[in-house]
Amino acid sequence: MTATGILDLFAANLARDPDQALFTFVDGAGADHAAYTAPALTRRAAGVRDLLDGLGWRPGDRAVLVYPPGPDFVVALVACLMAGVIPAAVLPPGPAGGRGGEQAFAAAVRDCRARGILTSTEFDALRRLAAASSAFPGLDWPDAVPWHCTDTAGDGDPDPGRWHRPAAPTDPAVLQYTSGSTSTPRGVVMTHGNLLAEMRCNAVDFHLGPATVGVSWLPQYHDFGLVNAILSALSGNMRLYSLSPLDFVRRPALWFETMARVGATLTASPNFGLDLAVRKTTPEQRAAWDLSPLATLVCAAEPIRAATVDRFLDAFAAAGLRPECFCPTYGLAEASVSVSSWGRARIAVDAEELAGGRVAREIADGHRESVYVGCGPITKPGSRVRIVDPDTCVPCPEDRVGEIWVDSATKAAGYFGRPEESRAGLYAEVRGEPDARRYLRTGDLGFFADGELFVTGRRKDVIILRGRNHYAEDLEESVRRCHPAIRPGGVAAFALEAAEQESVAVLLEVAAFEACDTGAAEQVAAAVRRNLALAHQVGAATVVLVPPGTVPKTTSGKVRRHACKALYTAGEMAGAITVPVRR
Repeated sequence: MTATGILDLFAANLARDPDQALFTFVDGAGADHAAYTAPALTRRAAGVRDLLDGLGWRPGDRAVLVYPPGPDFVVALVACLMAGVIPAAVLPPGPAGGRGGEQAFAAAVRDCRARGILTSTEFDALRRLAAASSAFPGLDWPDAVPWHCTDTAGDGDPDPGRWHRPAAPTDPAVLQYTSGSTSTPRGVVMTHGNLLAEMRCNAVDFHLGPATVGVSWLPQYHDFGLVNAILSALSGNMRLYSLSPLDFVRRPALWFETMARVGATLTASPNFGLDLAVRKTTPEQRAAWDLSPLATLVCAAEPIRAATVDRFLDAFAAAGLRPECFCPTYGLAEASVSVSSWGRARIAVDAEELAGGRVAREIADGHRESVYVGCGPITKPGSRVRIVDPDTCVPCPEDRVGEIWVDSATKAAGYFGRPEESRAGLYAEVRGEPDARRYLRTGDLGFFADGELFVTGRRKDVIILRGRNHYAEDLEESVRRCHPAIRPGGVAAFALEAAEQESVAVLLEVAAFEACDTGAAEQVAAAVRRNLALAHQVGAATVVLVPPGTVPKTTSGKVRRHACKALYTAGEMAGAITVPVRR
């Protein structure tokens, strides 16, 4: 039978190895606290499916999934697919989800016109407590939409004959809410066909199968973790050991302890996870771990820094980590998820020429170089990726930076309930192209070299100073470690519009903020300005110091620069210490 839905791949797992744990959930101490075989998961999910049926839910209804990290999310996800209900995974709001999650949550509930919210008894108790407490006055609990606890449902009939089958691969499977790094989160409609194509391509590109042992701490509500970990395991591409991202951030050694214990062959992390791992583990710990079975370490979801990669590979060589397992990858939710993978090339380009949009591999005398990590070739059958001038929609010459446009079988159907945005963002035409393919406009800038895709930054995060383009990520990287008080993960650069020209502001989280006086702030600002001048010829910057945890971030840990700018310009950063430019 030809597969039309993602559960058709899961059904094959029921007979393949019914006694083998498909999902194992690891607690903060490193112990396995819950394990599900495919048949056990099917019975639990069928019970939740029966709950939805009893509530009168129908195929096509939307459910917002709000769970702390753990098995209840996976059970609810499978239950929705069994019922034909479209699950929308979001960051849990409030105490369990971190700062800012409540806004994205409320926006998602409204945007998808949810029939209800599915959660666990544990989270429901937390949200009721938070709603009644004056300690969380800003939380937005949309109580007009009913909440349902799914962990109290018993087992149900696991017969696949009762599972909803999509009428066509173009039917929606999942709503993936974008992380909101540059805008209000939107629901990306991933179809069953998108996910089937992604699973099959990933199996080939990442060498996956039933013998693959995956370990993931990626958030279950983010596309990187949802598609590349959870749905991949459901599809038979791996057996998955799942860690809470909260536990990983508290104790990064947990990731490596688990991989060494289970003989992991696959894992994944954004760039910040590599940096955190180096800073928060010791040489003695690394020497005790055996990571030699690891065949693939996918790095994606944010800019990949060559210096971070080098520090990570050097630090973990003692654990048997092989450089050839490192797999730089580019993707996004609208591509369900990957676009390119297995980057092997690195190139150095003239930073001054790049600021003007030109890729020059010869570094002129007196010019800086910028080193970029390749994100690999385009390997998906039938896919096409173009580098396009975002203003004229004309293809760029090979030596120019442009917007990355993507067309493939995994390109999402659109943004839920937003037809005009869908047409503009996912069905764009390249001028002069004879076959009139329709492309996803990623909003990312990049170029091709040596057969690989290189990503230079977000189009909306380019800061123009005196006619030269500066990528916010590059400015941030230059000052991240220029003073010991700066917290490396809490740096944001953004443009400020002055009366005559644009200037730049750098927002910094500083440790021991309560002890930071005017003199200390001036010292930090001087170090920041010195580094910006040396590395980028940026002569002046407004420096803003804030307490840890102030910088807004997306669900995947990316800095929300536009949110930073909005808060700063509105004067809503309470207690911030601003060191202005003195002209």
